[in-house]
Amino acid sequence: MATRNPIKEIWHYRGLIGNFASREIKGKYRGSLLGSVWSLLNPLSTLAIYSIVFGFFLRFPNRVAGNGTLSSFPVYLFTALVLWNFFNALVTGSIGALVGAGPLLRKIYFPPFTAVFGSMLAVLNQLMIEIGILVVVFLIAWNISWTILLLPILLALFAAFGLGVGMFFAMLNARFRDVNYIITVLLNLLFYSAPIIYPIELVQAKYGEYPWLKLYEYNPLTVFIESFRNILWDLKFPGWPSMAYMVIVSLLVLAGGWFFFQRRAHDVSEEL
Repeated sequence: MATRNPIKEIWHYRGLIGNFASREIKGKYRGSLLGSVWSLLNPLSTLAIYSIVFGFFLRFPNRVAGNGTLSSFPVYLFTALVLWNFFNALVTGSIGALVGAGPLLRKIYFPPFTAVFGSMLAVLNQLMIEIGILVVVFLIAWNISWTILLLPILLALFAAFGLGVGMFFAMLNARFRDVNYIITVLLNLLFYSAPIIYPIELVQAKYGEYPWLKLYEYNPLTVFIESFRNILWDLKFPGWPSMAYMVIVSLLVLAGGWFFFQRRAHDVSEEL
């Protein structure tokens, strides 16, 4: 039963969305010896590798956290990388989920968005594990304040933003398979378009007189990553302008992605 209300429609198919998410989580490490333990080992190994490369070999200058005592460039880097990994997995996962649901869509009817939403829940599961590791690190270093209460809000807004982008490209890829290859290049560019592996102050100090700096600063990824670091690393409120910007951008992108997806969903099974 389809309804015109997006929220009611998503709620109506919540069971199917959960099944897609469960299938993706179980299938991710199927056949491996350690199974879902890899969900924990992968981010831990990433943090260890960055600590060795940036802390020991490259000797990047450490960043001091909000408590004034935690000083670590690898943890500073990992804080932003967690958010980027989520966005990257959400966009590519949405594309893969819709294509993967093609054979099933040709046999039985179900709303195509359920596969994309299921993929998002599977990616959220991995994000929660990585966030958990990050929070444990900050607890051990006692770099925690009330700002952590903003974490669920920021993650919900970022998930809405990433889902909107993912739905748009998933449907576009159903029509033009080149999109899958283009998005790989685009994501590589986006990775360096935001202050993930470098501090934003470096760009502002070096290119402060250039007009394009405003585009860089208003890049949604820049605002989300800086806000994420504000609340977890710097222990400070990102500011009302940033919060308002993230709310507006997230809702606009999600609404745009949803309506674009739904307008073309009725005959997508023929294109998959």
